[in-house]
Amino acid sequence: MAHPLSQQTRWFALGLTLLLLSTTTGCIQSLLATGIYLWQGGNVVPAQCEELEGERVVVVCRPPSTNEYRHAGASRSIGKRVSALLEENVKKIDIVSPREVDNWIDEQDWENFKDLGRAVEATRIVYIELDNFDLYKGTTLYQGDADVHITVYDMTTREGDQIWSRNVGQILFPRNAGIPSADKSVQEFQDQFVEVVSIQAASFFYKHDPNADFALDAVANR
Repeated sequence: MAHPLSQQTRWFALGLTLLLLSTTTGCIQSLLATGIYLWQGGNVVPAQCEELEGERVVVVCRPPSTNEYRHAGASRSIGKRVSALLEENVKKIDIVSPREVDNWIDEQDWENFKDLGRAVEATRIVYIELDNFDLYKGTTLYQGDADVHITVYDMTTREGDQIWSRNVGQILFPRNAGIPSADKSVQEFQDQFVEVVSIQAASFFYKHDPNADFALDAVANR
């Protein structure tokens, strides 16, 4: 029977992976996936919400109401990425195409999101609210800062009842300090931060390694 990797071995392997990634693609998705794989020797935690298994699910991410147009692109990207992560990791899930969500957003008011669920015949809505979303710490430093709240609605009921909710709270990236904005474009940094927010939001719905994001600051500085 195969034995799980020792903690020392996993640290060494992850460190080697970081070194290799820093000289190749620099892909944050690859880093996180590798981190989860290396740490799965006993550190995997179960899903906090299993209400999406076997359901037809639509993911909607709402930008901050005070700055809706400025961050509309980021919120759409989060919705698409969360949809992809759920499709990859939740058993027997049927994800509504993000394109259908985009078409609805272009034509409807945010308060009518349950109408979207009914229109696409979804049985669950994952509604992600960005109470805050910012990419800067001061004028010359990047530091992603978002406040996230997630609610799941059961669309098989007449009113679309709320069945699960979680205040994720503040997400910082990098956690400890900003990085000079001269080091990369704002779009590149936004893409990295979108990935961080998306993974933290989606991981409530499937088993995952809670330690997999410990090396994110290293990624931000590459």
